[in-house]
Amino acid sequence: MGLKAVLFDLDGTLVDSVSGLHQAVNAVLIEQGGDGCSVDEVRHWVGNGPKKLIQRALESRGIDMSPEDGLAAFREHYARTLFSAEFYPGVPQGLARLKAAGLRLACITNKSSHFTGPFLTHMGLSDTFDAVLCGDQVEHPKPHPESLIRICEGFEIEPDQALMVGDSVNDLIPARDIGMPALAVSYGYHQNQNLADYDAEAVLDDFSAIVERVLTKSTGSIDGTRLY
Repeated sequence: MGLKAVLFDLDGTLVDSVSGLHQAVNAVLIEQGGDGCSVDEVRHWVGNGPKKLIQRALESRGIDMSPEDGLAAFREHYARTLFSAEFYPGVPQGLARLKAAGLRLACITNKSSHFTGPFLTHMGLSDTFDAVLCGDQVEHPKPHPESLIRICEGFEIEPDQALMVGDSVNDLIPARDIGMPALAVSYGYHQNQNLADYDAEAVLDDFSAIVERVLTKSTGSIDGTRLY
């Protein structure tokens, strides 16, 4: 059928946003009378959306706080630390190459839409993606496949005409469930899980390798030599 679109996770795949997340989570813990947390702890807790992130943090310090109150407190602090993030090497250039190759690009994130729009604008990505779908814009966020299915429907393509790129099992499981090929990055936030166990075509160490692999799948060739 041919590759038509690439679907990207955001945090841990395109950008390292753990610094801003850490500042916000740390502030909530201290505000609630608990010990602060380390960047490495937040890096391990992140990956299932903000509600799960702050829940893990509160539980780690034995703080009794409702999920709703915890999330509200986190959002208040994160609004001030949102832009404390940086691209992984080669991401802006790689996305530009894929877009220039005629591929449709989508961003699927469990970050809330309240933060995602301003964040993408700040990072210079507001015009990069043909579609953006956030965790609070679907009934069932990743690892449920609803987000991936909706993007494919919007692009009017079949799942096997798209490719999912992510850093955790929450990206790989929904792709596997609907027959969509997937690539994983070895960096990012994956709770020390072995991504190779979740049917990724490859687990690659840097974004430039992801781009080369995608372009190869899209053209079926390397340096003009047909691969299939």
